[in-house]
Amino acid sequence: MAGDIVYADINIARTLSSEHSSSVQRSDSHHHGIFLRVGCAMIVILLVIVIVLSIFVIQFKSARHIKGDNESKEKNCARQNESETLTSTVSSNSSTTHKPCPFKDWKLHGGKCYWVAEKKKSWNESKNDCAQKESHLMVIRDFTDMSFLWRNLNISEFYWVGLNIPSGGKSWTWVDNNTFDPHLFSIEENKPRTRSMKCAKVSYTEIAKENCAENNHWICQL
Repeated sequence: MAGDIVYADINIARTLSSEHSSSVQRSDSHHHGIFLRVGCAMIVILLVIVIVLSIFVIQFKSARHIKGDNESKEKNCARQNESETLTSTVSSNSSTTHKPCPFKDWKLHGGKCYWVAEKKKSWNESKNDCAQKESHLMVIRDFTDMSFLWRNLNISEFYWVGLNIPSGGKSWTWVDNNTFDPHLFSIEENKPRTRSMKCAKVSYTEIAKENCAENNHWICQL
């Protein structure tokens, strides 16, 4: 009888131990499942954060690129407008239409024809030579005429133009009878002024008074 009791107690103890072990395993399995789900959730959240940050970075770079392109386009448009304005001003100031010059030694510039003499003569002789060519000494009216001087004159030489003080007159007048506009340019005095200095000559850098009897190159214009 005592042996049966001992055996029964042992079985009961084993049964209780087995149930406790199963309970512990189920608890560990439950906790492991929770940790696994939490870990997966954290991974998903991190992936979402990385994707969102990537989108923000891409949008920021795209916005900077678009801003840079817009600024570049605005600068190009401003330069183009300035160029078009200058071209329009030159075209509107040209008094003649674009046409071929009469001979090869004439130079076409801005719709006008110019002839530059290689020899030297007095102002009156130069004026008569232009008249024989059915033209006149150069009359500087606008930017087109000034740009021709800058591009074609020898830096170290002077050239007669059609500007003088007529006999009996007091003011500078062009050979086409238009009055001189001092706002266009000023006439320099590179020599002591005398009464005979009633004709104007030009160089690459200046327009100066000169004795009409002096010999200089000259420029005819159609």
